[in-house]
Amino acid sequence: MSSEVSHGRGGAGNITHDTTQYTDGEIVRTGVVGSHGDGPYSTGRGGTGNIADAKSKSAARKDEEMVPDAAVRASVENADYHTGRGGAGNAHVAQAHKPDGHAAAPQGLADRMKDKLVGILKNKK
Repeated sequence: MSSEVSHGRGGAGNITHDTTQYTDGEIVRTGVVGSHGDGPYSTGRGGTGNIADAKSKSAARKDEEMVPDAAVRASVENADYHTGRGGAGNAHVAQAHKPDGHAAAPQGLADRMKDKLVGILKNKK
């Protein structure tokens, strides 16, 4: 199945064909449906509509989370990975790949443009 998907926040360059095979990695709760008599618990992201059994005192849950194999990812321990929406602050570098000592700060686009402009102006003198 190939459909067009957008990668990023906008721009035509972020729209490409997606050939990824997707599987249902939905995590579900298993157990007896209805009240377990095990106290209040949240079933969503917020709001009083997601709280159940408010009259009972909390105790250990009687249902379990069932995580399908498709939803399990390999550990990223000792590997580089990126989280968040972008930026160097979201890049996590494995300890084995970190350079010793202090590295020079990365040079951004504005710094490179400034250096180029200063170089052009120096050559005109």
